[in-house]
This record gives sequence, structure tokens and C-alpha cells, in this order.
Amino acid sequence: MRLAFLLERRYAPYGKWLGSAFARLDAAAALQPALLDVLAATDYETREAALVAAVEELATRHNGLGITAPVDATVRLFHSRPFRVLGSSRFTDVCIARVRDPSLRSFPLIGGIDQISDSTDVLEDANVFAAAARLYG
Repeated sequence: MRLAFLLERRYAPYGKWLGSAFARLDAAAALQPALLDVLAATDYETREAALVAAVEELATRHNGLGITAPVDATVRLFHSRPFRVLGSSRFTDVCIARVRDPSLRSFPLIGGIDQISDSTDVLEDANVFAAAARLYG
């Protein structure tokens, strides 16, 4: 769901409002049935099929933005294991390839503060960001 917000360049609110805001995204009509199937699945095959539908839709939407070279939007097996995954590092690679500023390219790929906490107190306080940065060295 958060990736759909990013692809549509929309703010993803904290958890309490995430679902309501997601329903207003353009991607919701295509993604919501698959995500509901993920939650309703009672076995891994059904859950995996629903996840595959969701990630392939997101990958196709990434390609539709035209901001990077197109990337194969289909899943593949996870090494020699029988599990299908997108292999999202391919998308990270083409995104990073578009970054020209050397100082930006030097940053580690660690994600954002919202991956550590969804506390509004944490997310709205720049002093907490600085303290969290120390966790990463």
C-alpha cells in the first residue's frame, strides 16, 4: 500500500488512516482485491498468488511512470526455492541509476524513519530523526 502512495506521489498517512487514504488512490481499484485476497488466504499458495498479482501490478505501474528504463514486471522463483518473488532489487537499481548527484548516491539504502516507527510523535519530531540516524552509524 505504501508503495502505491509513493508511485502516485501522495502522502501515506500513519496506520489509522492508511486504508481510507489508500482507497482514494488510482491504484486502489486494481490492488485492493489482491490485497484483500492476501488477508483472506488460508494457505500459502493462495496468499502467494494474491501477492504476485499485487506486486506485478505495482511493477507495471512503476514502468508506466516512464522515470526509468522499463523493468520486467513479472515474478520469478526465489533462487532454487519454489516461491515466487518480484526481485525488487532490479527496480532499485534502475532508480539509483537515475540519481546524478554524487552526494545523494553516497547515502546508504536504509529506508525512511517510517520503517522504524509509525508513532506520530516520532515522525513529526526532527530531533528524533537525528537520534534514529545514530542507530545506523
